[in-house]
Amino acid sequence: MFSQVAIHIIIPMDVKEANIAFHDETSREYDHKWAIRFDDDMAGFVLFKFELGLGGPFPRGVKVMEIGCGTGYAMLNLGLAGVLEEAWGCDISQGMLDVCQDNAARLGIKVHLQQADAEQLPYDDESFDLVIGHAVLHHLPDLRASLREIHRVLKPGGRCVVAGEPTVAGHRLARVAKGLANFGIRWYARLGGRLAKKRVEFRQYRPSDGPEDHELQELEFMVDIHTFRPRELCEMAREAGFREARFESEELLSSFIGWIFRTVENSVSEENISDRWRWGAYNTYKRVRSWDEKLYRYLPRDWFYNLILCLEK
Repeated sequence: MFSQVAIHIIIPMDVKEANIAFHDETSREYDHKWAIRFDDDMAGFVLFKFELGLGGPFPRGVKVMEIGCGTGYAMLNLGLAGVLEEAWGCDISQGMLDVCQDNAARLGIKVHLQQADAEQLPYDDESFDLVIGHAVLHHLPDLRASLREIHRVLKPGGRCVVAGEPTVAGHRLARVAKGLANFGIRWYARLGGRLAKKRVEFRQYRPSDGPEDHELQELEFMVDIHTFRPRELCEMAREAGFREARFESEELLSSFIGWIFRTVENSVSEENISDRWRWGAYNTYKRVRSWDEKLYRYLPRDWFYNLILCLEK
């Protein structure tokens, strides 16, 4: 049966404020929660995503900026892949930037980081050859303003590739996966399994509240603002000034399996998730992902979970 642990959730009044609070407070555990690693295996995985978006090899010797860099998942793994020696990065969360800086120092990769709102990037016009991002657009309240800013800081002929954005169809599939996982968790509990499931309580945000007053992990549902219809997002990018906008996508069955694993991990206490479970879940995900690469030849790209937006100025 479940033992319940009360968590007080603060509901903020502003989406940007929620983004800062959530990501600052979870920054030190973020890599562990999302199984983010910095090694050859993950580096090859990240490089594949961006080369799929670019339609060819990752360019060398160009000036690269990552928008919403978080803890460095994209830029630092691209550094480990040998295609990036130096990078600029920004994020609205100083907590995430601090972890990114620590990760970069440990890996020996040179980064230049700034706290910034994506709607007002702190860079001069035409500063970069390439702007990259991963799982950032769906957090941004004003997508049009952010796309105009990306366009502004790119050099003529520069490109932008943002991976890891949820499609509408993929989000629906994820909801089914989460529902099945929650059904299984409930039945496991009824049969006597002990999961130490978390109970969530909501209360109104007060500006005087400090981090010690509440647990912010369940704020995630508030900062995940958008799911995308790829062609509509491409049209929005063209309206922002981009000469070319197209998309690729990835993960179908692997996304379904991944969300089942993730729902279980996020629903039970940490002591119930062993390293053996995590490693087994990751290897299962990788095997199923190889099936997706074959299905990609035959199924509509809109069906897949992860959108990769590819833009050229």
